[in-house]
Amino acid sequence: MTADARTVGRPTLALVHTDLSMLVTALWFEIDHGDGSAASSFFTVDGELTFSRRTFRGTDEINGVYSDRAARGPRVSRHLMSNFHLLHHETDLVEAVSALVLYAQDGRPPIPTTVPVLVADVFDRFVRVGEPDGEARRWLIASRRIENRFLVPGDVLAVPTE
Repeated sequence: MTADARTVGRPTLALVHTDLSMLVTALWFEIDHGDGSAASSFFTVDGELTFSRRTFRGTDEINGVYSDRAARGPRVSRHLMSNFHLLHHETDLVEAVSALVLYAQDGRPPIPTTVPVLVADVFDRFVRVGEPDGEARRWLIASRRIENRFLVPGDVLAVPTE
């Protein structure tokens, strides 16, 4: 089988889908099982994180979001991601959307059974960084926009949205 000139050196779409889905899952794991202090490492230095109408730019501001979240005290959360779909794909740029279902409540586990506090669409723009021929190339989030679709009235999210 001969390689098509258009795909030489270009990762297969399935591999890109897997890599980016794993990156998103790892970020949610960090937030749910850690304190979110490593969340900014999933973003480019000038990355943007938008919750509804509030945008945080750069790793310092993103770090601030999660340090403020941790300062509120113990919180149990599970960010359940599904329906990960690639919208646009270039060699070093991918845009994707996924569905997010969030269960969260302040306190220590076990928390009484609850309904999801949020269902949202998450729009990510990923860029691949590092030297073009180097093995250290990796995907990072250049921008993330979380658009609420369902929100429990009166519930307080742990991140600023206004």
